[in-house]
Amino acid sequence: MDNKLSKAVLVGIAGSNNAFSLSIYNLKAFAYNDPEIRDQWDISIIQHPLINVNRRDIEVLPLIDRIVNAKPDLIGFSCYMWNVNVFDEIAQVLRKRIPKAKIIWGGSEMSSDYLMQGKFDKLEMDFCVSGEGEVTFQEFLRNQAFGVPDLSNIPGLAYRQSTSEPFKINPKREALEILHDVPSPFLTGVVDDEVLLRPKVEANIETQRGCNLRCSYCTYHKDMDKITYSSLERVVSEVVYLVNKGVKRVRFVDANFSSDLNYSKEILRAFIQKRFELRLMFELIPGFIDEELATLFEEFSNLHPWNDITLGVGVQSIKLETNKAMRRGIKIEKFDQTFELIKKHNLFAKIDLIIGLPGENLVDIEASLEYMMETVRFGQGHLLCFHVLRGLPGTELLEIAQKSKMTFSSEHEPHVFVESPDLPRKDMLKCLRRTAVVFRLTNHRGWAGREFISERKSEDVNIREAFFNARQRLNLTNIELVDLLVEALMEHLKERNSWFVQPDFPFAETWWWNLSAFEVRNEWILECLENLNPQHSLA
Repeated sequence: MDNKLSKAVLVGIAGSNNAFSLSIYNLKAFAYNDPEIRDQWDISIIQHPLINVNRRDIEVLPLIDRIVNAKPDLIGFSCYMWNVNVFDEIAQVLRKRIPKAKIIWGGSEMSSDYLMQGKFDKLEMDFCVSGEGEVTFQEFLRNQAFGVPDLSNIPGLAYRQSTSEPFKINPKREALEILHDVPSPFLTGVVDDEVLLRPKVEANIETQRGCNLRCSYCTYHKDMDKITYSSLERVVSEVVYLVNKGVKRVRFVDANFSSDLNYSKEILRAFIQKRFELRLMFELIPGFIDEELATLFEEFSNLHPWNDITLGVGVQSIKLETNKAMRRGIKIEKFDQTFELIKKHNLFAKIDLIIGLPGENLVDIEASLEYMMETVRFGQGHLLCFHVLRGLPGTELLEIAQKSKMTFSSEHEPHVFVESPDLPRKDMLKCLRRTAVVFRLTNHRGWAGREFISERKSEDVNIREAFFNARQRLNLTNIELVDLLVEALMEHLKERNSWFVQPDFPFAETWWWNLSAFEVRNEWILECLENLNPQHSLA
């Protein structure tokens, strides 16, 4: 083999502290399935945990040094909304430090629509991959090594000679017919042991691509007219591999794990037969669960004391008209039925709501918050997870947003919703602070039997009891009491100039996920709730 292999470094920045980007391992596994590419390319992967905005000054420069020290001929970035700004910063530095290295971007952020609109022209990139990347990247590597296929004949690729030129954009890439065509990055040994041996690592597994729904704000279904599945044998073998490496947490990154009920049941039966000791996370659409599947989930959870299952259930809004407008016409009754099964079978729920959907106003969002606070009033430990609406590249939402006169901004974060005629900025800020308080209350120790963020278990529910005692004493709704806590926090956090009190509440989601527990202690919450009196409620 030629000792002077071309060197490619693929860089991923995960969406959480314990996760990793599966996409770049898929790219490497698929590329190395071609023996000629193995003979020409040395592909390595740098896998970095989430870089929060408050840690960029600390973590970005060491990451850049690590890339430079690898002496790459080609650098690839796997881009999502949580890392695209960081990659932009990194690419600018890399261009100066290793100017001869070529830079290729890919991932869900890299929409062909945005390419055609020139929105990526100023980014430091020579090549860009849109859509499913495995085949495109493999053909690109062959072009770089052998000159064929010609760049112009690689679907899904955009390219240019210099950053002063616009991109030449090829036609879209057709989706893979069979997900099984991508070799398993685990079973081929592509996923680095260094990553799998990290403390508290959560390994990602993909059993399918595509989705039952066509939600206008989402990219899961983009360019895919059907769902394609991995084989049962491969899924089980991948989990066996992970368990043998000592992995204790696995997240299934499918849009809707139970899109085919029989298939999802087969997977669970196999897991039970293998008696895996794992904590599992699945996403499923309300209604895509029955008594049998819920029973299998519970049976797996009962195999070992460590085991549990969290089901991510996307509600988005309790307003049917809103969901229908987003091509997600799921009635709240479907969620209620799903949640009853979750409670009955001692499972954990991660309930997702989106703040800022088209046509929703302050009252609509308040209704969703009120409903969900009542929903999780009783239960062992359910996460109320809020997301600010984002106008993602290539989604139908951007067309709807234009008609609805919605404003998005990237001043702080990419694509984040700012305001609309239905939800003026002052109302949006009120929603952000309300959701921040609800998140702080419901997802940390003192509300339920498990603190979702740290996974610590406890019988302590003193915050939940104090909250509902105060609500009853003051004769308030849940959100009226939340508003009183917001008012108290504006004073309490003023001295430290918390993001929470800043006029535009920047990085709201980062605050409630990463900072709220540090800045708002349980003791303060309990004292505040105890000291509220009827005069406060009338203020």
